[in-house]
Amino acid sequence: MRVIVIGEPCVDVIHKADGKVYNEHGGISYSITASGMLEDGIQTVPIIGLSREDRPYFERLFAELSNVDYSGFYETEVPVRRVDIFYEDENNRWECSTQPIEPTPFEKIAPFLPAEGIHVNLISGDDITLSTLEKVRAAAPLAHIHLDLHNMVMSRMHDGKRVRGAREDFLEWCNYADTVQLNEDEARVIDSTEPSNSALAAKILAGPTKAVVISYAEKGLALFEKGAEGLVEHFFPPKVTAVVDPTGSGDVFGATFLHAMLYGKSFSQAAEFGIEMAVRKVGAAGPGGLLRTKNLSEHD
Repeated sequence: MRVIVIGEPCVDVIHKADGKVYNEHGGISYSITASGMLEDGIQTVPIIGLSREDRPYFERLFAELSNVDYSGFYETEVPVRRVDIFYEDENNRWECSTQPIEPTPFEKIAPFLPAEGIHVNLISGDDITLSTLEKVRAAAPLAHIHLDLHNMVMSRMHDGKRVRGAREDFLEWCNYADTVQLNEDEARVIDSTEPSNSALAAKILAGPTKAVVISYAEKGLALFEKGAEGLVEHFFPPKVTAVVDPTGSGDVFGATFLHAMLYGKSFSQAAEFGIEMAVRKVGAAGPGGLLRTKNLSEHD
């Protein structure tokens, strides 16, 4: 089986609330690392554009992941974005970036279609266009598409700071996905009618989408799916863990959730698996830290 991963790579400059600052592979790097380190027989094919100067930096991260196929990497003239992430506490943050974003064109994705799974993670919000997602769905009608709405709610201010706001077209995006993911902050603003989370999930599930995940960081996670008599909600309470760096935990969840779905797990079982890996990420710094947890477990 094969999973295609679509999303923007970037370099995160993480400013912790205690004043510490460090750089990490960012953006889609978390999804690729989580997908590749599972070693479950599923081939991971990231479709990402990298400049000649940036490519070695990202290849070094993925070098230990035998399941990652680099043939989806393509060369761009534009360097990867630098994203400054400022944490106000362990979970609340804001972002700043002034660099331009180039959406992944369909012609870079098409050679790898169809595929069993497609993880579309809107890291920047402009990672692909809606028309490209429509073409992907048409070219891979049987694929399980997992769509993380992520930063589609973000608008960039003149100083580079990004702020959340409503997206009137979000349902059009959801209609091309089998499962949809977002966090509570994104759920709060994405629909200008401000429904409850259950109402938002019901609205999304009125279309082709089969399940919606809304994460609440340290407060747990909700999964909504279609039932015989209407909306069914499952709540997963938080798991206690030492917080080292929560950046990318949602990306890790989405990648592992999709893998579980491809192996025939129920939505609830897939969510449990995704939560387990997301908690592991919260206890590690960056994609490299997450990868080291795999290496440590192999030597226990």
